[in-house]
Amino acid sequence: MLEIDTSEYRSKYLIILIVVGIGISLLAFFLGVSVVVSDSKKDFQRRAEQAFSRIENRFELLTQIDEDLAQFFYASDEVTSAEFSQFTRQIVERNDFLRQTMLANVVPKNELKLFEFSKREQGYTGYKVKSFESGKNTSKYLYPIEYYEPVSIQSSLWFGKDLRSLAETQEAFEQIHRDSFFALSDPMDVNGRLSFLILHALSPDADMRPDSGLDESDAYGVLAYVIDINDLLELSSSLLSSVTYKVEMDGREVFKSQAPNALNSLKLGSFLVNRTFVFSNTSMYFEISHYVVFSDIDFLLPLLIFLSGLLMTGFIYATTRSELMRSQLLEQQKNEVSRQVKNQTRQLRHQAASLALTRDQALKANQTKSTFLANMSHELRTPLNSIIGFSEILGKGMSGPVEEEQKKQLDIILVNARGLLALINNVLDLSKVESGKVEIDIGLLDVEAMLKNLEETFIPLAKEKNLTFEYEIKDNSKPVYTDHEKLRQILVNLIANAIKFTNEGGIKVEFFSHLEYYCFRIIDTGIGISRQKLRNIFDDFYQVEGSASRTYEGTGLGLAISQRFAELLGGFINVESEEGVGSIFSVYISDLDDMETRRKSLEESNKKTVT
Repeated sequence: MLEIDTSEYRSKYLIILIVVGIGISLLAFFLGVSVVVSDSKKDFQRRAEQAFSRIENRFELLTQIDEDLAQFFYASDEVTSAEFSQFTRQIVERNDFLRQTMLANVVPKNELKLFEFSKREQGYTGYKVKSFESGKNTSKYLYPIEYYEPVSIQSSLWFGKDLRSLAETQEAFEQIHRDSFFALSDPMDVNGRLSFLILHALSPDADMRPDSGLDESDAYGVLAYVIDINDLLELSSSLLSSVTYKVEMDGREVFKSQAPNALNSLKLGSFLVNRTFVFSNTSMYFEISHYVVFSDIDFLLPLLIFLSGLLMTGFIYATTRSELMRSQLLEQQKNEVSRQVKNQTRQLRHQAASLALTRDQALKANQTKSTFLANMSHELRTPLNSIIGFSEILGKGMSGPVEEEQKKQLDIILVNARGLLALINNVLDLSKVESGKVEIDIGLLDVEAMLKNLEETFIPLAKEKNLTFEYEIKDNSKPVYTDHEKLRQILVNLIANAIKFTNEGGIKVEFFSHLEYYCFRIIDTGIGISRQKLRNIFDDFYQVEGSASRTYEGTGLGLAISQRFAELLGGFINVESEEGVGSIFSVYISDLDDMETRRKSLEESNKKTVT
């Protein structure tokens, strides 16, 4: 009988099995590495797209800032230095990449002496137009800088300098006078920071086609913005600190950075993401490269896969049965985990539904409260008016003689009843706004009559505190259509607050038109408001002096109601204040008649389009 040596066969089979198992483990290892590299690529591309999106938003913001500043100049025949600083200061403070905003005059060279003489006559002693050392102006016109913001020792060095004498601005000036109002300078160093200038030529004919060109004699000024490239592109972000990037403007390389680990480490993969941003007639090319190197890879998962493969290969021959049992156990555990996940998911859905129901009930309760208070106007006000009326009758002795002590007590009742009525009126007004029951009554406003009436109303209160009260109408050339009563309530609240918080000096009310708005400005010399409290003054029931022992009385509803009424009138309220100096409250309203006409016109246009 022929006997077969199965031990050798089994040994060869085991060797083949081990070799195959090792091969499969190595393949799994490299697949794991590729998965990690792929995840790294996806994460990099996501972060790069986020960076590009932020940069694109900043370019759009730059365009909006330029349009706002240009319209600011076009809207006024003459803009003073103080108005320029006031308008641009907040813009510069809110945007870290905007380092400097300037306005340069356009002066023919043959009129230079006359221009310098006129500036000295305005009080600029020793004024002289100067050139930057880095360039030379070959044009027939000079562009001396007159306004700049923010004002500092470094920024004051720009004053009187000829903007066109900068070598980096030569091509930009040629461009704005050749085919556009708008151009970017070459990159330049400004106070140790890599920057570029945005130039916008201002022309009396603002509707001229941008591609038709603009002769230098037609421009009366040039807006200039110093833009920090580092802050604009966020080059100090965590993403760009670990990758390679390159920036080009109109095909010229501005700068590039090399990630340190990409040079001295083993590269496992490289990714490239780029984007071109077009700003005016200038293109900015931004390229980000990322190298996945050996030191960046987390080898824990691939190694675990490799070792698991080896262990499985080593024991598969002898432990087939136990492996099957282990698989069954793992399946049971998976089913248990799946069951627990389903239970937790069901509980979370139930909690979400409960929260949604609670939210809806709270919103409904709040709406019911507002509607109830708005409908309770008569029931709440009538008894208080009766108390006030009978208290006045008794206090005047119309129902019989009243002793001095009784009169004092009646006065206390009268004061408290009036205060309670004012509180109820404020709460009811706020509730009407929240419940949507406020109606707008549009009519022609007599600004002079309204301000005269306010003067007659508040002069006695002002004289009690030895304060002055005056008003000034700066521009009353256009008719104003608005809700007279709601506007008057806004102004009464703001003027009453100004008198209440002012102990010396006075209050002034101004009226003028600004862009598409009409503005009532209340200026006082009172105690002022700190920067920390300014953000909350329009909140319901908020009081600047919120302690129990506060000096000034009030409910904290006047400003909240005023802001809501201003929004109903198509506007808003802006406040500027400094502690110990005073406050300026500016009420901006729109022409409601014009807004209604435009709304109806838009509705008619939409109907025709649908038809």
